[in-house]
Amino acid sequence: MREPGNHSAGDWTERLTEVALGYQRMLNENPRQPEALVGITLVALASHQNEAAIKMAKAAVSAAPKMVAARVALGQALKAANRPAEAEKAYLKALQLDGMDALARMGLGELKLASGHAQEAIREFQLALHRQPTLVAARVGFGNAFACLGKNTEALDQYEKAIDLDPRLPEAEFAAGFVLARMGGLKLAETRYRRALAMRPDFAAAWMNLGALLRGQGREVYAEAALLRAVELRPDLVSGWVNLAILKREQRLPDEAEAHLRKAFALNPDQVETHVAWCQFRAHEGDLAGAWAWLRWALARDPHHAEAVNMHGILLHQEGHFAEAVKVFEQAEALGNKTAASNRGNSLLDMGRIGEALRAHETAVERSPESAGALYNLALTRLRLGDWRRGWADYESRWHFREVYRSPRKFDRTRWRGEPLAGRRVLLHAEQGLGDTIQFCRYATLVSARGGVPILQVQAPVLRLMASLAAVRAGAAEVALLGENPPAFDLECPMISLPGVFRTTVDTVPWTGAYIGADPTLAREKRAYFPAEGGELRAGLAWAGNPRYKADRQRSTNLGALLPLLRVPGVTWISLQKGPAAEQLKTIGDGVFVWDGSSGESDLAETAALIATLDLVVTTDTCIAHLAGAMGKPVWILLPHLADWRWMQLRETTPWYPTARLFRQKAPGDWAGVVKRVANELGSLSETHSSHLHGVRLAGSPAHALAAG
Repeated sequence: MREPGNHSAGDWTERLTEVALGYQRMLNENPRQPEALVGITLVALASHQNEAAIKMAKAAVSAAPKMVAARVALGQALKAANRPAEAEKAYLKALQLDGMDALARMGLGELKLASGHAQEAIREFQLALHRQPTLVAARVGFGNAFACLGKNTEALDQYEKAIDLDPRLPEAEFAAGFVLARMGGLKLAETRYRRALAMRPDFAAAWMNLGALLRGQGREVYAEAALLRAVELRPDLVSGWVNLAILKREQRLPDEAEAHLRKAFALNPDQVETHVAWCQFRAHEGDLAGAWAWLRWALARDPHHAEAVNMHGILLHQEGHFAEAVKVFEQAEALGNKTAASNRGNSLLDMGRIGEALRAHETAVERSPESAGALYNLALTRLRLGDWRRGWADYESRWHFREVYRSPRKFDRTRWRGEPLAGRRVLLHAEQGLGDTIQFCRYATLVSARGGVPILQVQAPVLRLMASLAAVRAGAAEVALLGENPPAFDLECPMISLPGVFRTTVDTVPWTGAYIGADPTLAREKRAYFPAEGGELRAGLAWAGNPRYKADRQRSTNLGALLPLLRVPGVTWISLQKGPAAEQLKTIGDGVFVWDGSSGESDLAETAALIATLDLVVTTDTCIAHLAGAMGKPVWILLPHLADWRWMQLRETTPWYPTARLFRQKAPGDWAGVVKRVANELGSLSETHSSHLHGVRLAGSPAHALAAG
């Protein structure tokens, strides 16, 4: 029996009591009246009195052994009491009496589905519906079987047919929401969950799924409210506590996340999903040993659990075992995990197998076209390989990928997509690091050429620097501080979206020369403050980027690793390093000297003035690389084996900065090899400088500073 959606809980309880009393009066007259015994069984089931239901159903079978309805009622009672083997026997007995009984077939289908045999369940539901096409519960079960097989369109069709039969069916609305979410129809899924809740406000699973959906969209306040309502209604709902834990983990509230996971584990210590959530939590906290422990526990219980196998690959990848990770991700794909193909692509990238990585990412998008993460990874791979036409378009997926933006900035103005501007004001806003702002602010000139007034809204450390842009100096562009209300504007565009707007290719990167400059007075002061001894080559050095950047461990190094450079004769070194890494200058040791040129600087305009005095900049992938490149200074950029997408692959030059030269690791973590090559090149450059030829060479001689080999 199912509670109708148009009755309150009190009305329903009253109605159930009335029905029960009617059957009881019949039994008072005849205690073995089979129809009454079946009826009272169903009443007991509706009120969740499973053991009483079994007792009544057995009495009905005893009173009428050949009564199909009695056998079916016994099956339903045993199924509700989680006694599937006995329930199956009861249904089979009913089918011996009537091989096409719809309720018996439906009951068998539900048992098959619960035991993971969805294909067998489909046959049972088909037989049930052949006998009784209007059996709503069989339609829902039929849809559930299709959903378990990943046949979302077929599942949705069955749910819609069930709703046609009963327009107030919260279970079908809930199930339709589930498959719509899986198909990427998030708005429609939300509508279906809300419809189910309007009909049945105490539907805990619907609250939980709604909360998980809202969490995925970054609507965290509403997500938390929905998830808390789910566990309030069902404190034993393990998945509700797990989803709350994931939400708190994403909000960087690890203590609360752990508390929710403990509740989930206490409710069911054997549930693999909880073990996987613990594994993900420990990995997120940097505790790989703890993550491995939880993963082993999960795999011991279910070695074929798709997400557990996927996490196995992730942990292998994080430890640098890329070849092993690829094999494990292939296993996860075979088990149906949707993110494993994209993860496999990332491991292949780290192995240098670029073509295979591209195909893996394309496969991931083909399988899950709604996945922002899969499309984002494909975008980065295409950009690395120089397929910028498709890469820029795909890169817009970052706004929907919570690993990049948990809560994207929203505007009430239209996004500018390249149309003529006719004097309209366009807010070009910074969205990621300082290096990104320096790299893409060059597009302000192109926006101005389209007839617009660009307003560059940037981070505080580059605010003063932007005043050196030609468009700003000419009064054709404005500068505003990120985080404050910008001046009035008509349209908006993130700076990193501008290459896509202008359809930039490898051959059409905007470059007419240096576009960032330095205050000449400040530059003279810097040269006097940091003199070079005996006319030595003046070289700037930076070795670490923003430690909050996710991949900073791969792109940054430490000053000690660069000691061979510092020992090259004929070079005066001036540190351009900022932040905590600059403290390493104090422990550099005897035999070398590096001026501390930047640790106390207020912003990058100061750094630009210092770079203006240098002959060369040597840096890892930091904002200093972008600043030197934008100023047209010779800059040697030391890159990890798998560098950021903007440096592409297998190149020693970059179209973004013609005066830059790229030195890549030949194997992951091989900073020593990079430093050795740079030291050799630096020695040759120093000798050239001492021969008074450095001006020609540094301007672009293929023999030295800008050589391609």
